[in-house]
Amino acid sequence: MDKNKISTEKALKKEKKTFFELAKEVLVNLPQRSQEIMKKRFGLETGSVETLEKIGSDYQITRERVRQIISDSVKKISKASDAIPFREAEERIILEISKRDGIISEEYLLERLASGNVKEEKAIAFFALCSNKIIDIKNRELLRKSWVLSLDILDKVEKFAKIADEVFSSSQVPLSDAEVVDKAARNYKEVTKSEVISFLGVLEKISKNKFGKWGFSNWMEINPKGTRERIYLILKENKKPLHFTQIAKSIDSIGIGKKKSHPQTVHNELIKDDRFILIGRGIYALREWGYEPGTIKDVIERILRKSGRAMTKEEILEEILKSRQVKKTTVMINLNNRSKFTKQDNRYVLKD
Repeated sequence: MDKNKISTEKALKKEKKTFFELAKEVLVNLPQRSQEIMKKRFGLETGSVETLEKIGSDYQITRERVRQIISDSVKKISKASDAIPFREAEERIILEISKRDGIISEEYLLERLASGNVKEEKAIAFFALCSNKIIDIKNRELLRKSWVLSLDILDKVEKFAKIADEVFSSSQVPLSDAEVVDKAARNYKEVTKSEVISFLGVLEKISKNKFGKWGFSNWMEINPKGTRERIYLILKENKKPLHFTQIAKSIDSIGIGKKKSHPQTVHNELIKDDRFILIGRGIYALREWGYEPGTIKDVIERILRKSGRAMTKEEILEEILKSRQVKKTTVMINLNNRSKFTKQDNRYVLKD
């Protein structure tokens, strides 16, 4: 590629105006009072949206008059949509929606284009509302607040919602992108792999967890509410026992808790919940993995009772290490408990 062309593209990218700057340029064509009212209503100055009543009070006009001024202003801006600032903002928003197969949740769009900047978020919402090419979807039972480029896409999403409901009702467990694409495509041939993921992102009942798996929003594995549910999710996804300090760190690093996790709080919850089994010094596993509660002495008793024969210390140690992370010396100390175990010819049996 020509070096001058590369330099020009970089310069253009660098000079790209923010949505907030573009909004100010668009509003300048309105009467002064209309500009101020639009800024207040859309939060374009402070980032905080003001109510119709508050705006009316400021200008000593009725709420209906405020509503009319806003409606007239939006129409005027829409009619002048060929203006460069408006067109630039509109095209950038449409491009992002197109990347998501023509429909995108407000949350995801703002995350992509505003990066947490409140003024940018308000400006993007302002342009989307004023655009005749972007349809604002709200108050729909099936969908999150979203923007779509055509009603045909919306119809397709609504049909897909029923398929998604069937998929997760049948699976009863969270699914990866590949798994849900495979299952959905079997039941809805008209939807592409890309559309499956895009459409899932706007469904009200469906969410994606921090581990990249989809499921019903009210599932514990998707939106864990308390510390115990977060602990369970961390262990479930790691598929191996963890020390309680590792669990606390994982909760924070993955971001499934609103507040910082305290190791001692995590430890206390592990102790209280019988879904979690202590298998070593501060190390916990899930009971559903086949681990049973109890001390090392209890485990040895279960092993000997199950075997129905005398066992060497090596055999006992081998069995214990399948369900506990302990030192050999700890096992030997417990085997020397004469009230529970008897040694015969270098083998151990339960005491009668």
